[in-house]
Amino acid sequence: MIMMNEKERETYDDLINSFKNAESIEESRYYFVEIQMYLDNLQPTNELLITKPQLEEYQQLRKDLVDSTSKKEVRYYEDQIHEWLNKIHRLS
Repeated sequence: MIMMNEKERETYDDLINSFKNAESIEESRYYFVEIQMYLDNLQPTNELLITKPQLEEYQQLRKDLVDSTSKKEVRYYEDQIHEWLNKIHRLS
């Protein structure tokens, strides 16, 4: 799990708001990648231990999101990723 200080949380919230307000698929993809890079560069405080099948499931959802061809699909896969994250956190 990643713990954020106030400044990091504000940056993350700004990126999420930009993603949610994107007006095109390209803009949605851009902000999705920005969010991923931002989160990847934060230092985790507690590593979640996930299994290989769980990781593969996440990677497939992420690929499906990036390959989406409509805003509706992007929103669908965003919700699926959020559900996946919630499921993983409940298991840990």
